[in-house]
Amino acid sequence: MEKFSKWRDPATGIAPFLIPLPASTTTIPLPLTLIGLPFVCVFAGLRTLLAVILLLVHWLLVEVLFKICLVAPPLFSALTRAASAVFVRAVLFLLGFSWITVEDVSLKRTSRSQATIAFAPGPGDIIIGNSSSEIELLYLAFRFNATFLLPVSSKGSKASADSPAKITSWRRSSLLTALRRCGSLPERSEKGESFEDAVRKARGPLVVFPECTTSNNRALLKPASVQESRIPGKPLKVFLLSFRYELPTLLCSTSTLSIPSPFDPFVHFFKLSLTPIPRKLVIRRLHSAESPKLTTALRHAEWEGAVETLAVAGRWKRTGLDWEAKQAFLEYREKRK
Repeated sequence: MEKFSKWRDPATGIAPFLIPLPASTTTIPLPLTLIGLPFVCVFAGLRTLLAVILLLVHWLLVEVLFKICLVAPPLFSALTRAASAVFVRAVLFLLGFSWITVEDVSLKRTSRSQATIAFAPGPGDIIIGNSSSEIELLYLAFRFNATFLLPVSSKGSKASADSPAKITSWRRSSLLTALRRCGSLPERSEKGESFEDAVRKARGPLVVFPECTTSNNRALLKPASVQESRIPGKPLKVFLLSFRYELPTLLCSTSTLSIPSPFDPFVHFFKLSLTPIPRKLVIRRLHSAESPKLTTALRHAEWEGAVETLAVAGRWKRTGLDWEAKQAFLEYREKRK
């Protein structure tokens, strides 16, 4: 699309904000479409409704009923983890992800296998990954019972290219809140908490997406600029995951959500449910001993190093476009409607 060429990365030629389309121009015969579409839509609607009900039940248990167990943290953690493992995994199944492939990767070339280190993030540990869809949120909640750190920018207006907006604080968010914000841009507010405070108060592992918004899963966006702490930071345990989805086909639309709508993720749930065949997701999990170094001070060198490690581990190309470029893209797209 030439009209969006401004948002194509010049170094890689990739347009990370456009919705991926099938490479083939073949279409389903019209008679077959007319006969099958009503049944497919009804089935997809039922799957979407059931997925929403399961998420609401999960929210009611984790955010309301189980809160009475906070006086006994181990019990609260066990109950919430069990609820996430059952209800959220069921949602992934309904959306077509019946099987998720997980690959353990190492960046070191050695003839001897490294000692096995459990990939088990605990309270206050950091999980870093790329962001392309709400599916990552569901997986991280199901697998690690994680809390999500949503970025907050204090800039009241768009910054210039010479002075990009910075992420100045964070908000700890539940799964349902993170799903509603999926694909959105960082909130512009003076409220929030520091990265160090978020880590200190965390009841479980914290998920951070350095891109601070979603792309179409073709490359990594430029990481957001973050405000460094003036005091020395404490070292953190970091766990790195790369999420890669299959390319869209005639029968399987894209799993990514680079352009959100006001009713997402529920509209995207419906689109995912229209596909009659199982969807594919491959997660590359970096060996824990090779995790990048990160402290609560969020130094620029640490932040950049973590993103570079993610790119190498996930075999991603990196673009020079960031979340502010996506903001300009969405504004331009809205004007052309």
